[in-house]
Order: sequence, then structure tokens, then C-alpha cells
Amino acid sequence: MPGVMLRPPSATTGFRATLAGVDSGLTRRERLYAELREVRFSLEVAGERVPGLMFLPPEPEGPLPLVLIQHPATSTKDDYFVEEPAKAWAKRGWACAGLDAPLHGERTVHDPMAIFRDRGRFPAIAAQFAAEVTAAIDTLAEAYPLDLSRLGFVGYSMGSMLGIPAVAADGRFKAAAFCLVGEGGLAGPASGPGSHVGGLAGVAVRIVGKTNDELIPRQATESLYEALTGVKDLVWLPGGHFEIGPDVIRAAGDWLKEHL
Repeated sequence: MPGVMLRPPSATTGFRATLAGVDSGLTRRERLYAELREVRFSLEVAGERVPGLMFLPPEPEGPLPLVLIQHPATSTKDDYFVEEPAKAWAKRGWACAGLDAPLHGERTVHDPMAIFRDRGRFPAIAAQFAAEVTAAIDTLAEAYPLDLSRLGFVGYSMGSMLGIPAVAADGRFKAAAFCLVGEGGLAGPASGPGSHVGGLAGVAVRIVGKTNDELIPRQATESLYEALTGVKDLVWLPGGHFEIGPDVIRAAGDWLKEHL
């Protein structure tokens, strides 16, 4: 179907009041796919188009929980880590969406590893993605029956590193599963100046680690977990950092099912 242009929602209080960079509404293309509604969409935030993909039941009976699923570095919203759980969980009655992260996927500038070449840009990239997450939630809620009191987040590796600041800044998420992540880098420190962890106090958080992670030290994962003050859980699964398989997805999905 042709793209449909919608106006974005008005800015509200708190963090969302800072989203003056949301310049245009949602552009979307829909189709029925495997007994689900597939929505390919994009919105503009601070002059940049942000592409996304969402699956939801074709005829919802009422407002749906919204779960954002964020891909790891060098991946996209269309990879297995996002699309397969999104379809499976949509059959539970959730709306499940993923965004192409900055410099990834169908972004205007595609240079995934540029994110990691300049650590000085980490705070700006994290803030950019946080604004995009909030804009996506608000704009999708204008077009679809979403229950914004039941927001969930799942991230893998870089998706978790970006997700921690985004979930903390938005302030509306009920549950999150941050997989293959620890303190530092894009996620920020576990405590002190620059930490986002305090913003997760009202979020039920599961951390999923790998016992043989080649990139994230176990101590970094444990430090992040220990800094969390709300409902929390830490799961260790066998394997290395790049083994994002059904066990990781199941651990994330079970946590959301319990807490959304």
C-alpha cells in the first residue's frame, strides 16, 4: 500500500519535551504476513530518517503491549535476532518493533563500526538513539492501538548498550532484558557521573550474560547488575558473545512475559 504520512505527537513533559527534532510523522507500508500484520515504517528525528519494522496481530481486540527489540552491532532490524522473536511474540498478542541503529541498516549513512572508532562520540550517539526510541514509541502510538503502560525492551550486545540509556531516559518502560552487556562504553558506567542506571529503578530488568563472552568481561556484567536497584535478575548461559541463539531469545521473552 502507498506510504501514509501522519503528524507526530505533540511534545509532553520531561524528556519527551526535548524532542523538538522530531520533524515529520510516520511513513509506513503494511502487508499481511504469516497471519500477522507487518509494518515497515520510518520517521524523522533531528533531520535523520529512522527506519523500523513492526509485527502485530492483524486485528487487535484492544491496546497491545509494545516491545522494542534492538539488534547488535553490524546487524539490522531485519536480522534473525529481531524479526523471528518479533513474529513469535506478536502471536502472543504483542506489538514488536525494531529500529535500525545509527549508522546501521537502511540509515542514510551506513558505517556500523564508525560507532566504535571514536569513544568521545558515545554520549552523543546514546542520546541520539534515546531520542529516536521515544519518538518511535510516541509516533507508533498515534497510529496503532498500543498500551504504553506495558512497554518492553530487548537488546543484544550493542542493542543493550544503546538500550540502557534509551530505556532510562524515556521513563515509561515496564520491563527490559539486556543481553550480552556490561558497564562501560555506550552503556555508560554502572554508577557515578554519566551513569544511566538510576533511570532503570522502575524497570524490571533481566541481564543475560554468556559464560565465555570474549568481549564483555564477567565483572563488567556483574557490576552493572549489582548497580540496579529495582526488580532484577541475572542469567548466565553457556557460550560466547556471538552466540545469540534461541536460549538468549527465550530468556528475554520469558522475562517480558512475566513482567509485562
